[in-house]
Amino acid sequence: MFRVELNWDNLRHNYRLLKAEVGDYEIIPVVKANAYGHGTKEATLVLKEEGARLFVISTMDDYMRVADLSDVDFLMLYPDYTDRRQIEYLASRGNVIFNLYDFYALDVLPEGARVHINVDTGMNRVGVKPEDFPRLYEMASRKLKVEGAYSHFPVAKDPEFSRRQIELFNSLTEGKGLFRHINNSEGLIRYGTVFDGARIGILLYGYGRPDVKPVKSVFSKILQVKRIKAGESVSYDRTFVAPKDGFLAVVPVGYAHGVRRARGYRVFSEGRWYEVAGHITMDALMLYSPEDTFRVGQEVELLGPNNRADEIARVWGTVPYEPLVEIGTHPVW
Repeated sequence: MFRVELNWDNLRHNYRLLKAEVGDYEIIPVVKANAYGHGTKEATLVLKEEGARLFVISTMDDYMRVADLSDVDFLMLYPDYTDRRQIEYLASRGNVIFNLYDFYALDVLPEGARVHINVDTGMNRVGVKPEDFPRLYEMASRKLKVEGAYSHFPVAKDPEFSRRQIELFNSLTEGKGLFRHINNSEGLIRYGTVFDGARIGILLYGYGRPDVKPVKSVFSKILQVKRIKAGESVSYDRTFVAPKDGFLAVVPVGYAHGVRRARGYRVFSEGRWYEVAGHITMDALMLYSPEDTFRVGQEVELLGPNNRADEIARVWGTVPYEPLVEIGTHPVW
């Protein structure tokens, strides 16, 4: 039982802030994976109003959320080239740009399909190896509309590794009249306007710099309040024992709703922080207070401007993307 709030004014603020800094340099919003838990169509509509014209999605699932938007383009990172009918349908739409990442896609893509060639300069995810780019580019140019080329920083905070990627990518693509992009959010922060555009995700959603504002908040509420005596344990494995008489609040959200079963997670409610007492269960977590501060129906912030994704990620031992895509992805009230 939780509620998701999306502050679209904050998304507008973040886009305008970045756009004011980069000018004509293109911001390419990343709305893949349900826009990092914010809603692919909703985020696209807001950013389209702000002037964005090219968006990044992952798969057919992403595209179906925005299939009725014909006046913007979508770069699809993971088209399923084993499904010829799907590829033909997407190509017929006119606003899908395919990630061309291997030679076998040339046999599947229909003539005239729009593509950006993905050059693997060090990420070792999908993408053609640098030594194969010239041949793929030549072959693709005979059949397809090769409109761009791109690569990706696996560790943008490493300036030397990133510099080598930039130089390699430039040596392969320079002078071909392609729209080129390699930057992600971290790359834009560190290296500025490299090439023609930057694929921006986490900065738009409010993380990575102190002047951007979080867009997503997730709330639940206290379902039950009960007294607990000193020495009583809470939840599975009895990992929490009440140090003194106090009060226990039950919140009906657990790891089935994206709140990871990790020690140290805490929530914010009515000006106070509460660390979860004991293990988070599948569909509930418990809070302890030595004082009578809980009431039934009291709102609890699971994620938001106080309980930020970057702080949750620190507790979870991961990156802010995970809390954003996991917590509260299916609102129920």
